[in-house]
Amino acid sequence: MAEKGMKKQNRHFFFNAGMTVLFFVFLLSASVFAAVAFRPLYYWLINLLKIPESTGYNYETCKTNFDVLIRYNMFFGPDILEFPDFVMSINGATHFKEVKTIFVTLQYVAMGSGLLMIPGCILARKKWAYGWLKATIILTLSVIGTVGLAMLVNWEWTFVLMHKILFRNDYWLFDPWQDPIINILPNGVFFAYGALILVLMGIGLVIAGLVYRKKKGNIAKVTAVRKSGRAGKKG
Repeated sequence: MAEKGMKKQNRHFFFNAGMTVLFFVFLLSASVFAAVAFRPLYYWLINLLKIPESTGYNYETCKTNFDVLIRYNMFFGPDILEFPDFVMSINGATHFKEVKTIFVTLQYVAMGSGLLMIPGCILARKKWAYGWLKATIILTLSVIGTVGLAMLVNWEWTFVLMHKILFRNDYWLFDPWQDPIINILPNGVFFAYGALILVLMGIGLVIAGLVYRKKKGNIAKVTAVRKSGRAGKKG
């Protein structure tokens, strides 16, 4: 009997652990996907960061070339990147190709993990197992807090570290003369999109927290009803 209970407890643990990892991966990849696709943020930043004044390129030039870059980084985007107004070096093209590989992979991961979450949530409902929601909230809050603090304390260091982790070369160190696209992508743009990713993950956590609170309340009610029923039978 004890062995059977132990096996059930182990299955419960591994289910929650698996769902925690799956949900975290979904939150992260989906947030990156949504943030990258949200072009209006850049349109707003063009004037906020005074990019036309500092570069000499007008609003439409910035907007048009940014749109080309974002379309290229989508899973349905073109295989070749060609800016209508800017030249591009071989190293620059190589870097953008590497970036596309990362972004497209994350987009497929977001879709795949999202689909896997459906049967996972159905099974969780049958098992009344929602510990993974609490675990994911704690894990994701830790990540958001750590990354967010690093961004606020030293954005330059965080930006460089991220590139050193993701890339095995220094092609991301653009020469503005060979790759003028970097002129319309100042550090403030990358900071804003990084912040947006964290905000989207935070929104996902708020929703998860509300769901967890509701499910926990339902479980408590059912447990109370069952206990009162048993007490009535004994009486």
